[in-house]
Amino acid sequence: MGGFEELGRRLDKLAEGIKTATRSGVEKTAREAKDWREKLDDLGDKVKKITQDGIERFATETKGFSQIAGLKSQIRQREKEIENTFKQIGEKTYGLHLQKKIGHQELKKIGAKITRLKKDIKAKELQIQSLRGRKP
Repeated sequence: MGGFEELGRRLDKLAEGIKTATRSGVEKTAREAKDWREKLDDLGDKVKKITQDGIERFATETKGFSQIAGLKSQIRQREKEIENTFKQIGEKTYGLHLQKKIGHQELKKIGAKITRLKKDIKAKELQIQSLRGRKP
């Protein structure tokens, strides 16, 4: 029976070697999985940060475009007011001319309104240049 005992010892030694190799492989795989998990977490954090930065930049630029569009709309409105005021000047002057009463003071008020509107347009144009990052 000595041969069976020797065979049993060899099988036990072989089984122990397999257990050791398996434990070693499991530990190595666990370490590698942990390393990959950390790498993927880092990658996820980087993607998240880049995405957040992009969204913030988009929101900021969109806000700037919106402000510019609003200012341009206000400028068009002021220009239309100027056009209407010039029309008023012409109508008023013609009416006074017909009555032979061209009054200096009335024309000054209308001219002052045009001046105010032009200054407002200039200020809004400067705001647009500032929003675009240009110096006036």
